Amino acid sequence: MEQGVWQEIELLYQKFQKLGISEAVDYDKYYLYSLITHSTAIEGSTLTELDTQLLFDEGVTAKGKPLVHHLMNEDLKQA
Repeated sequence: MEQGVWQEIELLYQKFQKLGISEAVDYDKYYLYSLITHSTAIEGSTLTELDTQLLFDEGVTAKGKPLVHHLMNEDLKQA
């Protein structure tokens, strides 16, 4: 029984590897967005990780969010 479970896990892992998901995700950017978003949240920023991603990648500010929160994220990115 236990051997069958391990074989199934191995099969699923091989299928996952073939998908190439780990190569498609930019973990450095994800870490940057997450770190900056949470660091500025401690200081009072209300931007979400998605807001931060759009700000950094597209230059788009989040509707209804204070400009100072956007500037906090930009400043920390430059630091």
